[in-house]
Amino acid sequence: MRGLVEVYYGDEKRISEPNMIMDNLGEIIAEFMTLPRALRSLDESVFPAAVLDTSNYTVRAISLGKDAPSYQYHAHSADLSAAIASDGILRVVSYGDVTLSSYQTSGFYAKTNTKLLPEFSRPDMDRLEERSTQVAYLPSSLDLGQNLNFIPSGGASACLGCYAPNGNFKVHILSAVVGAGQPLSDNLIVSAQFNNTTSFNVKESIDSRGFIVMDAPDIYEGRIRELNEDFSGLLMSHSNQWGSPTYDLNIRYILNIDYNDFICLNIFGGIYNIGLWCYDLKAMADKGIYPPFSQHSKEDLEYKLVARKTFTQDLTTYQDSEGSAGILNLSDLKLIWSWGFK
Repeated sequence: MRGLVEVYYGDEKRISEPNMIMDNLGEIIAEFMTLPRALRSLDESVFPAAVLDTSNYTVRAISLGKDAPSYQYHAHSADLSAAIASDGILRVVSYGDVTLSSYQTSGFYAKTNTKLLPEFSRPDMDRLEERSTQVAYLPSSLDLGQNLNFIPSGGASACLGCYAPNGNFKVHILSAVVGAGQPLSDNLIVSAQFNNTTSFNVKESIDSRGFIVMDAPDIYEGRIRELNEDFSGLLMSHSNQWGSPTYDLNIRYILNIDYNDFICLNIFGGIYNIGLWCYDLKAMADKGIYPPFSQHSKEDLEYKLVARKTFTQDLTTYQDSEGSAGILNLSDLKLIWSWGFK
């Protein structure tokens, strides 16, 4: 089985590269192939028949991340936490050209002379980053190796990132940190207002840990919906063309990141690694959680990393164009992760 990841920004195809399949996928296939079908005859009170549902053994979520040290910088920075907590405006200091109305995560690395790249993929990895991703000045924050979803919580927790809240929010790109006693409007390069009605949190397709869950079971029938500004989530398709019933031997996991989530992910350090996850049935059974999993809270579900892909460039890179501020003219980001069975 081989995997291929394609990345589109608007209509522009930016990347087409292979991924790494993890050992955990082999474990899940072994669990599925060795599960006795005779269990179906047992009483439902003894053994839930839903355990035999094949959807329990397929990809159920995707997560996004970056290099571990970046969880101390960008919009995560302690220098910005008090300002974000006071008025809810998401701020980031640009290390690039002060005339550039867009945030380039690579500018931080160039300015500080650092090379902060994700860890190389190994098949025995269980999370996107094995190094700590805990935000240092919030010692009670989660260390899960990936981007979290705490902006909607507000206050200091907003500095954990990394996905757009419901409703309206503002982003300020600054030329320097706002010092003590300075007006919060000082050092402003550009301000952008976002009227969020389409992000992962609006669509309720993400949990606080940053797992973006599978959407729309009718995609199994090949009726892939057009990915547009009204959609943010993870889909699966057997079709090899948009909106076409033409099939091949590949399964495609399609993630559409709308511009609200795009800008938040950008100012919190961008996207440098991604992972596909299946259910961790044993971990959930140990907690007393059994299928059907739709009856449980997303926060209670457990996952195993089954595929990982790292990038040497930030997927949330965007630019100003023809005198127009890039942050005011964002496009959606689309990831197509194909697995071929040949």
